[in-house]
Amino acid sequence: MSGVGHSAAATTTASTTAGKPTSVSIAELVALRRTVAKLSRRAGRRVKAPAAGGSSSAALGRGLDFAEVREYHGGDDVRMIDWKVTARTGRAHTKLFNEERERPFFIALDLRPSMYFGTRVAFKSVVAARLCAMVAWGAAAQRDRVGGLVFDGDTMIEIKPLAGTKGVTRLLHQIVKLHNRVARQPYSSQPLSDALLRLDRCAHTGSSICLVSDFTHFVTGPHTANLLQHNHTAAVRVYDPLEAELPPPATYAITDGRNKSHLNSASSRSRQQYADDFEFRTAQLQRVFSGASNSFISASVVDDPVDIATAVMHSLPGSA
Repeated sequence: MSGVGHSAAATTTASTTAGKPTSVSIAELVALRRTVAKLSRRAGRRVKAPAAGGSSSAALGRGLDFAEVREYHGGDDVRMIDWKVTARTGRAHTKLFNEERERPFFIALDLRPSMYFGTRVAFKSVVAARLCAMVAWGAAAQRDRVGGLVFDGDTMIEIKPLAGTKGVTRLLHQIVKLHNRVARQPYSSQPLSDALLRLDRCAHTGSSICLVSDFTHFVTGPHTANLLQHNHTAAVRVYDPLEAELPPPATYAITDGRNKSHLNSASSRSRQQYADDFEFRTAQLQRVFSGASNSFISASVVDDPVDIATAVMHSLPGSA
């Protein structure tokens, strides 16, 4: 299982993530810009010339500037097929573009109801929002164009990638807006797969993607495979320790905010089965999201967020 080390009582973590445990603020997320100096990043697939402005490299990929049309080769993005030339010649042709030096970097944050849970540190949603802010500032520092997708089960907000701090600040404002809104549907059933389908449609081929979620009720499908095939994705599963292991043997009152019940954790067999189920789900997610250009990180809310953000940045290529 890919993951990061536990450091629940770390002083650096406490100072880095100071804020309320159930909500986030613009001031808090903007202040996380100072963590960029702590993030070490391994870049990949860099162009030889320095990244700058709107200039283009000689590399061919999907970008803004058209380069040429050539015959389709296995592995080419089918979305780039030139149907007019294909119909005229009788052979499949695809369009090529000069790749932008400023790589698109998408940050997708899951704010569905299951993320609003926590027994330590803060809600998973709060920890995830802080993590996304750190990664966004790190991407901007590497001259990537930052954008993203924020979704909560019944609303999706897409942020177009922009250079500099503009893309980051727009993303952070949307995260705070959606996270803290009062009029939300607490039991919306819109699945995570809907968000991944939207992300697949808006992300340019070759983009870097940081997907942060607890992956509750996640079911993989063709859209997921397509997204992973054409981009570089770091999937971060944020979880609370109680989701990995039952509490000490006793009877506990529990609620989902609407219904109340009791949990008896006295059975050693049930405790083992509970832990096994979590590990099995972790292994499933790792199989889906691990690959040549993709990675999976399983991170507890008690882990140091700087370590998690560093792991994300290490796994994704950048522009600088």
